[in-house]
Amino acid sequence: MIRAIKSFFTKPANKIGLGVLVSIGFVAGAVSWHQFNKAMDKTSSEEFCVSCHSMQKPLEELKQTVHWSNKSGVTATCSSCHLPHDYTEKYARKVQASREVLAEMTGKYKDEGAFEKHRLEMAEREWARFAANGSKECKACHSYERMNFEKMSEAARKAMIPAAEKDQSCMDCHKGIAHHLPKVDENAVKSKFDQFVNKSPNQGKSYYTKGNAELFLDEGLSQAIGQLETAVPVAFVKAGSNADLVELTMWRKEKGFGRIWYHDFGKNITDAVLTKEFMANEPKFEVLETREDPITGLNWQKVKLQAWIGKAQLLDDVTPIWANAENQYKTQCSTCHRQPDVAHFDSNSWIGLFNGMIGFTNMDKQTGKEVLRYLQMHASDSEGAKH
Repeated sequence: MIRAIKSFFTKPANKIGLGVLVSIGFVAGAVSWHQFNKAMDKTSSEEFCVSCHSMQKPLEELKQTVHWSNKSGVTATCSSCHLPHDYTEKYARKVQASREVLAEMTGKYKDEGAFEKHRLEMAEREWARFAANGSKECKACHSYERMNFEKMSEAARKAMIPAAEKDQSCMDCHKGIAHHLPKVDENAVKSKFDQFVNKSPNQGKSYYTKGNAELFLDEGLSQAIGQLETAVPVAFVKAGSNADLVELTMWRKEKGFGRIWYHDFGKNITDAVLTKEFMANEPKFEVLETREDPITGLNWQKVKLQAWIGKAQLLDDVTPIWANAENQYKTQCSTCHRQPDVAHFDSNSWIGLFNGMIGFTNMDKQTGKEVLRYLQMHASDSEGAKH
């Protein structure tokens, strides 16, 4: 029996012509290749992509964008962006997609909120792929060579010409163009600098807030009066059973309620934002000095106030916050162009400049505030700035 099987596979055919065998093999191969490509096309269709329950959310997000509907009728499907157009890369991506199919089949995104929980993970995977191939899928439609820069707005022209010159990846600046950006884990933001917290501060010593810290009139933390920003210096007064008493020394404009308190005279570096209700009741804070701003003509007051904050809010050293902010600035603000030197602008100029840049980054609101404060505190008019 074994000899017969071996003979069947090794001996030349004596009943069927070689041409017939070749023809049968060719037809079988052609039919298999056709069916293979048919399966590839089917699994690359929009209908197939959104057939999974978890894909309904990104589909609805896509429908709100110009990639779904626009005046010209030229649109993009799922595979236009998420499937490479080159055959070899396409087949490799198909193999990788089996991971996503398995996740769907095993119920990874079944529970309420599960998709949002994993959105960052999925987004970062796609961003990395776009970064690696220079956003090749985007450029299949949006070709730098075919762009008419003269028909762009001035702002778009300033961004797109330098991008075209270095063949920049589109995703560097256009994250969130078709789907919502991942939401920030507020708990992660709050705990970012927990490891540096001083849990036993000393009376009379200066510390820095690890993040936004609510301000209260009472130790029981029942009478809220405002909020401190991140990396704000305060003097520790005493520890209570439920909270810590700190002293604020800041500047305010003698205009309106004057409820925004600043880090230094003439500089719009926000240290604290007090509630309108608190300031309307003529709170008792000590005015140490009054000076007129020669540029605006407004009077500024240097003021002192004691208030309570929650436990474990203070850092000995602000360095970890600045290091994190500097890293965010260097990585996220250099994707569209070379970022300016921090000491190139003064603290007030940085506000408008940074607000114009942050929309092109993936920074959450809290990180954005920390980066802006870092820029302002190291600006050209700061102590020790390098010019």
